Amino acid sequence: MAAFAADPRLPYVVSTIAGTPGEAGLENGPAATAKFNRPTWLDVARTAIPYSYLKDGDIFLVDRANHVLRKISQGTVSTYAVGQGFPTNAPFLFDFGGPFGGGILIEPPEGGCGGAEYDRGMFVASSGFDQVALVSFVGILGNRDGHTILGIANTPGSNDGSEINALFNTPTGLARSPLYDRSDLSKRALYIADTGNHTIRRVGFSFSFEGCPQARIVETIAGLAGVAGSADGKGSAARFNAPRGIVTGEDGSLFVADSGNHTIRRITADGTVTTVAGEAGVPGSDAAHLNTPSGIDINARGEIFICDTGNHVIRMLATDGQLVTLAGLAGVAGHADGVGTDARFSGPVGIRVLKEGVLVVADTSNQVIRLLRPADLHRRSVRH
Repeated sequence: MAAFAADPRLPYVVSTIAGTPGEAGLENGPAATAKFNRPTWLDVARTAIPYSYLKDGDIFLVDRANHVLRKISQGTVSTYAVGQGFPTNAPFLFDFGGPFGGGILIEPPEGGCGGAEYDRGMFVASSGFDQVALVSFVGILGNRDGHTILGIANTPGSNDGSEINALFNTPTGLARSPLYDRSDLSKRALYIADTGNHTIRRVGFSFSFEGCPQARIVETIAGLAGVAGSADGKGSAARFNAPRGIVTGEDGSLFVADSGNHTIRRITADGTVTTVAGEAGVPGSDAAHLNTPSGIDINARGEIFICDTGNHVIRMLATDGQLVTLAGLAGVAGHADGVGTDARFSGPVGIRVLKEGVLVVADTSNQVIRLLRPADLHRRSVRH
């Protein structure tokens, strides 16, 4: 989350920073010639200390149809192989499932245990396997006391409870609580959009015997497993329809891209769900409607940024409730860099807000990663 240095309602300048437009593949190397196959969700590492394995601004993403994680660092794309650790470090396999599959969330500094590579990790939703796994920044499963895997592979379900008994059904978007350090685990949580169950799940943490925070207890905080709908309400009285994107505001409220309902929902701390944008069951592209929103992020001002996937555009939900199109032309898929409505996207899914209001987007059907800069910020960078 970051504050803007520019009015976000200005047109955004869109550029392609990685991938070969329209060409699917699995090719590493210089970002401009690399290839992806349906990149979906992404996250960006922030660190004040450059490590050999992690730089500030490194992008980690789900390369869905290749069923691997990829990393973009200083203009170079690589495949981020994950091993199972001791004793053989055999490859850990992901299955990211269908068109919106996957999900990734990088922990903040000091979110893990110890220092350096144990300082934090990233949670990855292996949607096709109905699991969420913790991956370290040195390519090993887990960075705690043992392997952190939530859910049982190929066993869809909706069980709450301990990490060894909980079940998920196509988990996708991931978010974390605003307070996420080791000072107070009672306020620390991982949130999961459990897409196939039409619910939102919360994972609580407790300390291991070595004093490391571990994801331990899973509970359903909103929606009713297996029952799709659009009703607002509290807890299990609320209904969702294939929720995918999820993000936490600074006050602890959750915002959910309820993709099947074409809406954005808000969940307050007491579990009350309200619809804050879009009209349930009515796709559209005007100032009151969305079409299959997926990726979602928020800045410090409370403005919400949305990959309006079915409309092929990037939208912003302003604090006054107005939906603003920042880039792309609604209903027109394609690939074109440019300003505002001159740019073209094709089924974008993942989005993250960077510093100074810059956005990074996984432009899924175009097989590329895009960067969106506020127009006046772009002009200032060109002048200097």
